[in-house]
This record gives sequence, structure tokens and C-alpha cells, in this order.
Amino acid sequence: MALHGSTLPPAERTLAITRLRRRVARLAATLEPLQQDATLVVAVSGGPDSMALLDILARLAPPRNWSLHVAHVNHGLREDAARDGSHVGEAAAKYGFPFHLREVEVKRQGSIQANAREARYAALRSVLAETSAGAIVTGHTADDQVETVLMRALSSGSPKSIGAMRYVNGDLVRPLLATWKDEIVEYCSEREIWYLTDPSNASSRYMRNRLRHEVIPAIEQVYPAAKRRLWALSFRQQKWIDADLLEGKGNQSPED
Repeated sequence: MALHGSTLPPAERTLAITRLRRRVARLAATLEPLQQDATLVVAVSGGPDSMALLDILARLAPPRNWSLHVAHVNHGLREDAARDGSHVGEAAAKYGFPFHLREVEVKRQGSIQANAREARYAALRSVLAETSAGAIVTGHTADDQVETVLMRALSSGSPKSIGAMRYVNGDLVRPLLATWKDEIVEYCSEREIWYLTDPSNASSRYMRNRLRHEVIPAIEQVYPAAKRRLWALSFRQQKWIDADLLEGKGNQSPED
């Protein structure tokens, strides 16, 4: 587990917490699945992003009458994977939310990450059906968006591909897409939220990790504002895609 103690004075600490909650609240007000009386499945891995998401949604839920269900998927890819489920289950109990644990078997042929993603979303959608919830809420961040833009631009070269992830895509909602990883870590620190660190996130075996730890830092040495520009590019591209669809010029936007 990881947690860094607060380094901010009380006034700044309160501001850091409030700023992020208000950002998510403002965004939630614009997203159809997060309107009043919604039933939501919150996907929680135990890492900082999803643990911060759970805490924020728990604070926003009462005035909006949200019914929150916490879901955790054990992919069985690490010997200590059961630890993650226990940690998330304890967090769900602390907030008073129902907890749903799903264990899946990930195919070892082909891309393990792609197979794990497919199995994970299938499991989350089984919770969605079981609870009659309206959406699955995930903790994808602005950093994840930047990585996705680069991966798609370099692998497909399609203008549509750089639209990357959307705040809402079908039954998926991503209210942290405008929030950066360092803000998430700061929030966890100030709220004293214990989170887990997945050792596979440091492995250069996976393309996303190589982008995160090697390629993007190298780009930022040349273009310090590169991440924010790539993030903004993705949402501008989404607007152009949607405009083309309205005018009948395009096809369905890429899956995310």
C-alpha cells in the first residue's frame, strides 16, 4: 500500500480537496448518466485513481441521491491479487456501499492487457445487469487520455482515433478525464486514502508503460506543454467527429 503524508498547510489542504470535488461535481452535472437518483457501478482496482474516484463520488452522492455499488475485478494475473480485492472490499464497507467481487480468467494468447480489459469489462457489465445500474464509472485520468491519443495516433494514423476516450461512451462514464495523476495522488495524500500500487505498471513489457515512463517524458523535455496540448487535441477532435456525424459525413467514432 502507499500513502504520502500531507505536506500542505490546513487552508491549502482544504482547497486541494475542494477543487477536485467541485470539478467532478460540475462535470457530473453535464453528464446524463450522473443525474439525480442514478444507480452507478464504481469500478475500483485499489489504485490511487479509482480510490480517489470512490471517495469523491461518496461525497457527491447524498445530495444527488445516487446509489453506488463498488465493483472489483480480480484478473488472477498476480499471486497477491486477492489482496487488492480485500482492500477495496474494506473501503466499500467503510463508505457503506455494496461490494461486488468478480474473478475472471484472462486468455494468455495474444495481448494479455487487451484480454484482461475485455474480461474486466465483461465482469463489470455483469454487475451492471445484476444491480440494474445505469452506468459503470471508471477512474481514467487526463494522463490516460494522453497515452491513448499517442498509442492510437502511432498505431493507426487515423484522424478519428485521436479522439481517444470520451467522458461518456455507452454505459461507461469517466469523470476524472480532466484530472491529472499528480492531482489524484495529492488528493489521496490530503484525504489520507490508502491505495495499492500494481508492480506491473512499472514494467516496460507493456506499450502503455513505455509511453508513460519513457516516451512522454522525452517529448516533454522538448515540448514542456505536450501533455496538455495532446489532451486538448483529443477533445477538439471529438467535436469535429461529432460535427461530421451530425452532417452525415462520418462513420461511428472509434471504440474507447
